[in-house]
Amino acid sequence: MKPLRISAALIFFFSIISFSASQTVDEVIDNYINAIGGMENLDSVKTLKITGKFLSGSFEIPFIQTISVPDKILTEMTMQGLTMKQACDGTTAWMINPFQGSKEPEKMTEEYTKYMKEQADFEGKLVNYKEKGYTAELLGKEDMEGSDVYKIKLTDKDGDITYYYIDASTNMLLKESSKRKIKEKEITSDVYYSDYKPVEGILIPMAMDIKSSAGQMGSQKVQVDSVEFNVSVDDSIFKMPEEKK
Repeated sequence: MKPLRISAALIFFFSIISFSASQTVDEVIDNYINAIGGMENLDSVKTLKITGKFLSGSFEIPFIQTISVPDKILTEMTMQGLTMKQACDGTTAWMINPFQGSKEPEKMTEEYTKYMKEQADFEGKLVNYKEKGYTAELLGKEDMEGSDVYKIKLTDKDGDITYYYIDASTNMLLKESSKRKIKEKEITSDVYYSDYKPVEGILIPMAMDIKSSAGQMGSQKVQVDSVEFNVSVDDSIFKMPEEKK
């Protein structure tokens, strides 16, 4: 009888391993989507307006961000009576930066255009990743500051890689890490998400801690004060203004 008991124990042990290994990347992503509100709620959002603050050292910079799904975005940051604008009309990304002594619009590079389009994708790359032409791989579980997290590797159409860390118990996104090459310089970025609050059935992270290797960015925090969905938006605000003669 003793060998039978050992065999039964082994069968039970391997069945547990098989069950644990059966978790797929799509199941983890689906659980995340359901946790933040579900596809029906996410698909219902066509435009949104976000107000908040960038906090860096002693600086506090208010911002307003207007998005029209899928690729249109305008971010306006005001400090000392001056307003900086960064925008993308779906094709062309541009900026006006009076803090660098210019009040004329300037077209952004291809790298920044891609970055702006990614920012306009408010639901994030993981949602509908296959339709967007991306690939995703579940790398397993690991510990992140005392929490078990699923680590997902997502590769976009250009080969750029982003890692996502999703809490195994709450299914919420806790961290996003990426590396991007901009003007021959590799920029690393870690974004930590927290303080999730419901807005019309969708959980939104109201606090973000951003750590970047970019010299101008360094470490900063983003505090979101309000989010409004399906606001009236005039698409002309995303267009690059003509340079004044």
